[in-house]
Amino acid sequence: MTIKALFLFICLWGIFGVAEAQKKAVIKIQHADFYKPEPALKRNKLIGHVKLTQDNMVMSCDSLYQYSDSNYVEAFGRVHAIQNDSLHLWGDYMIYDGNSQLAKVRKHVVMQDPTVTLTTDFLDYDANGRIGYYFNSGTLKDSLNTLVSDRGYYYTTTHDMFFKDSVKVHTPDYTMYSDTLIYNTDTKIIRITGPTTIYGDRRTLYSENGWYNSLTSHAELYRNNALTYNEYIAYADTLVVDSLTSTAVMKNNIHMYDTVNNIVVEGNYGEVLKNNDYAFITDRAVLTLVGKQDSLFIHGDTLSVSKDSAGNSIMKAYYATRFFSRDLQGLCDSMVFPVADSTIHLVGMPIVWASGNQMTATHIDMLMANNTIKEFHLNEKSMIVNQIDSTKYNQIKGRDMVGHMRGNELYLVDVNGNGETLYYPDDKGVIIGMNKAISSYIKIYIENRRVKDIIFIQKPDGNLNPLFLVKPEDMRLRDFQWHIEKKPLDKEAIFLK
Repeated sequence: MTIKALFLFICLWGIFGVAEAQKKAVIKIQHADFYKPEPALKRNKLIGHVKLTQDNMVMSCDSLYQYSDSNYVEAFGRVHAIQNDSLHLWGDYMIYDGNSQLAKVRKHVVMQDPTVTLTTDFLDYDANGRIGYYFNSGTLKDSLNTLVSDRGYYYTTTHDMFFKDSVKVHTPDYTMYSDTLIYNTDTKIIRITGPTTIYGDRRTLYSENGWYNSLTSHAELYRNNALTYNEYIAYADTLVVDSLTSTAVMKNNIHMYDTVNNIVVEGNYGEVLKNNDYAFITDRAVLTLVGKQDSLFIHGDTLSVSKDSAGNSIMKAYYATRFFSRDLQGLCDSMVFPVADSTIHLVGMPIVWASGNQMTATHIDMLMANNTIKEFHLNEKSMIVNQIDSTKYNQIKGRDMVGHMRGNELYLVDVNGNGETLYYPDDKGVIIGMNKAISSYIKIYIENRRVKDIIFIQKPDGNLNPLFLVKPEDMRLRDFQWHIEKKPLDKEAIFLK
C-alpha cells in the first residue's frame, strides 16, 4: 500500500467510522516516513516526521500510534501542537482524544502563547475550551512575573491563570506565597483568594482576599490583613498599598503594634508613608502605652508616628487629647512623645490627675520608664490642687515643679521658684486650721494622697490660722482652678469632648 493510499484509507475510516457518530472532526494524518499496521492491537504505527491535523490544531512528533477503532492517538518524541497559529504545546509524550479534544502531555511540557510560557511535566489541555491544567507543579512566566504552584489552570481565551497549592510569585517588587491566586496575563493583576503572604522591601503583607497590580505596584486587601514594617505590625479590615507612592492606607479596626517600645495604636483610618517613615491614624484613634502593672490609653483626633534625624520614633496625639489609666488621667491640646528620651510633652492647657492631685501648668513633661510615669515636670505657672471636701483644697503653686512618682503614687513635689502653699494640716484626722506660706523653694511630702510634711528650703513667710478665722475669699490661691468635671473616669471617657 502506498503512503498516499494509506492516508486516503485513514481519512475515509475516520469519517465513516468515528466522526459521523461523534459529530467531531477526525484527526487527519498529513505525513509520516513509515507506516506499520498492528491489527492485533487495533492500531497503526507511524514513524518519522509525523504530522497530523484536526480543525485548527496542527500536531507533529517523532512517532505515533493511531487507533483504528477511535479518534485517538498517542504521540512520542518531540511532540509539538499548534492551535490557531498562536498557542504552542511541546512535550515528550502526548495522548490526544479527537472526540473530546483533550490532550494529555507529559514530560518536559511547555505551553506558550504570545505573552506567557508555562512549563511542567504533567499537563492536560482541553483544545475545545482552550484550558490547560497541570497537577504536579508548574511554572508560568510572562514579561513581568514568574508564578509557581502545585496545580494550575490556564484559560487561554481570557488569559486568566488559576493557581492552587503552594503558590509562589516573583514580581519586580515583591515575592508572594499563597494558597490560591488568579492571575491575568494581560492586565498583570493578581487576585488573592486564599491565605497569601507578600514579602517586599522591609515590608511583609498578609491577606486572604484582595488584588495586586504588578504593573502599577498597587495592592488592595480585604480580609484578615496584616502589614509588618520594621518594628511595626499593623492589622486592618481594608489595606491599600501603593508602592509607587510608598503609601499604605488602612481602614476600619486598625491595630498597630510597636514591638520594640510595647506601644499599640488603634483607630479606623490611617496611612503609612514608607519613604518619610511617617504614619497617622484618625477616627477613634487610641495610643496605648502598655505597662507591666497598668496601661495608659491616649486619644486625640489624630495620632502620628514619625522619625527624627537619628531614626528614632516620635509619637504625637493632637487636637483634644485625653488620656486615662487606673492611676493617671488628663487632657491637653496635644501630646508629643519622643521615644528615645522617654518623655511625654503635654502642651495646650494641660491638666493631669495623679494620686488624687490635679496638676496644671503652661506645659507639662512626664518622664517615663517602661511605660510608667516616674516624674512630672510642671513648667511655668505650675499648680497642684488636692480636694479635701467640697470647700477645702490643699494648694501648691510655683514657677516650676517636679512631681516624683513611686509605685504609681505621687510622694514628693519640689517647687522651684515663687513657691506658695495653702493647706489644711490635721491632727489624727482632725483639721486644725489653714496654713498659708510663701517660699521660693519648697519640698512637699505626700502620703496616702495627703500632704504629710512641707519643708521650706528658704525661711517661709506665712502663718497657721484657725478655721473660724479664715474668710472664704482667703481659701484660694490666685489662679486657683478645679476641673474635676473634665477628668476622664474610664477608658471610654477619653472619647468625650
